[in-house]
Order: sequence, then C-alpha cells, then structure tokens
Amino acid sequence: MVKYLITKILQYIFIILASTIFLLLFYSKSFSEENVFTIDEVKVNGTFDINFSREEYIDKVFLESYKMLMSKILLSSDFNKLSLLSLNRIKNLISNFQILNETYIDGKYIGTYKVYFNEKKVKKFLNRNNVSFSQPKKIIAIFYPVLFIDNKLQDFTNNYFYKYWNEIKIKNELISFILPIEDLDDVYKIKKMKNSFEELNIKNIVEKYNIDNYAFAFIENENNKLNVYLKTNFNKNKISKNISYKNFDINNKRNLKNILKDLKIKVTDIWKKENEINLSSPLSLNIKFINTKPNSVDIFKDTLDKINTIDNYFIEEININYAFIKIFYYGNPKKLTEELLKFSYELKNDQGRWVVRSE
Repeated sequence: MVKYLITKILQYIFIILASTIFLLLFYSKSFSEENVFTIDEVKVNGTFDINFSREEYIDKVFLESYKMLMSKILLSSDFNKLSLLSLNRIKNLISNFQILNETYIDGKYIGTYKVYFNEKKVKKFLNRNNVSFSQPKKIIAIFYPVLFIDNKLQDFTNNYFYKYWNEIKIKNELISFILPIEDLDDVYKIKKMKNSFEELNIKNIVEKYNIDNYAFAFIENENNKLNVYLKTNFNKNKISKNISYKNFDINNKRNLKNILKDLKIKVTDIWKKENEINLSSPLSLNIKFINTKPNSVDIFKDTLDKINTIDNYFIEEININYAFIKIFYYGNPKKLTEELLKFSYELKNDQGRWVVRSE
C-alpha cells in the first residue's frame, strides 16, 4: 500500500512538472506569433544548375503559402473547396514577400520565405465564395484516447492512438496535445462506465493535469467498423460528436494512420468552428469609451485598427470625459471582448449600455 501511494505521488509530481514546463514553452512561443495572414518559414528546394530560375521557386512558395494559409483559417471541408486556385489569383491575394534565407550547396537550392497576404483581399475572396474563416489562437489540450478491441480495453502501450497521436502531423497544428499517464484508478472508472460512457465524469480524470482543454475519445471496434465517441472541452465550450470509420482493420497500419490523421483534423475543426467568423454579415455595437488620458481615444483607435475581426468603426460623439463609438465587427460579442482584453481594454455591459475601460 505504501509503495502504491509513493508511486501515485511521484506520478502526480511528474505530471505537474511536465505540464508546467510545457505551458511555459508554449506561451513564450505564442507571444511571438505573427498575424494570421502572414505565413512564415515557407521552404522550397530543388536543383541549382544553369537553368536555375528564382522566379520559378517563388511561384512554388506562393502556391505552398496559399495552402498553408487556407489550412490554417478554414475548416477542412471548406479547405477542400478552395484548395485549387490558379497562381495568378493567388498572387493577387499577396501584398509582399521576404526571402529569409537561401543556400546553394552541391548543386542544390534551398530557400526559406515569408509571405504577407493582404487581409482585406483574402476576406473579400472568402466572402465571394460564401466561406467563413476561423481565427483561433493556439491552445494546449489533453488528448485522452480510450481504445476497446474485441471488447477489451487496451493499455497505452497497445493503444495505437495513444502511441502515434503526436507523431502524426497535420498542417498548421493549432492544438498542442499532452498525453496522459496511465492511472489504475482511471482505468477502473473507464471500465465501469463502458456501457454508459456519456455519463463518465471526464473532468475528474483530466483535472490532475491542470489544463482545462481536453479531447476525450472513446474508441471501439464493432463489425469491422471503428466507432469514435468524442467529447471535447475547448475554452469552456463542450462538444460531443460521433464518428464512424468503415472497413476497419487493426492490422492495417496505413488504414490506422489515415484514421488517426482524420480524427486529429476533426478535433482541430471543432476548435476552429468555435472561432469561426462569418464575413457575410458584420455585427454592430455602440460603445461608450471612458477617457482616462488626453490621448486615450487615439490610442484606443490604434487598437481597433489592429483587431482583425473589426471591419470598421466611427466616432459618433466625443468630449473630455467619454466618446461614443460605433464598431462593426465579425464574430460575436464574446470574441470581441477577448480581443479587446488582449490590449487591456475591458468591455462590459453597464445597465444596458456597452462600456469600454482601460484596465
């Protein structure tokens, strides 16, 4: 019993330390991220000979950067609609590009580029095609896969989805996943709730990792089908989803790899969907901005110019104490509130009127 308790304590210490280090690395990287419409680190390579043409490789960069942008801001279903676009139309969406690095070694050219897309043109292009775009930030989440094969719960060492989840990569990964440590108490709870999985209290299982976001996948094979019951909690928004894969064969590694990749895309789509912005109908909001400094209105206007979800705004009235501003924006009030808070502006409903104060 003492040995078991010591093992449990060591496990929890490891979990806390690992999660803390991961969080610090993640957030230090996140703070340096650039605008969603800027694609960094686009790499191309090929033969360097007498027929070498940099323009040819720049065209390849434009094609690749467009795919990278669309995979970042669109749901996978919409990406498939717009993945094929002519080079000339792609060039029309680009405002500038930068060569970050070039090498010519042993007859081989390697180039790294940065491409700046024109935000307004991209939004107009998406709107013409009746497609919304997503502007999600990067998050950390627990991925907890529970796999039953022939009605038998697989431990993590035999769980394909656990072993290879972080090895299978998708373009522009928005979620950094932490995998759980196998816990006998959790295994007991899962086995006990197998036939009523929807009632399983997932919070009690994942809370030890000190991370609110999670994707919990209950995976079971039945009649050559793989059924996945997915429960996610991203940014306190809980979603449940059933997914089925036909012609499932546990021994077919290629099939398993394709299923895992598709599942990862679907989990990411859930997070994208929560941050989706409908470009066809901007909302409007009348706010009262409280002046705190002589130039506070000008500083606030500069902030509004930096927020991608804001389409337009204009000042209706201004005096020494406050300014009434009408804002046209995409998304919802919650999203706008979060964006303003990043710049230390607090948006609150005060007796029926929206008020903004600087913290």
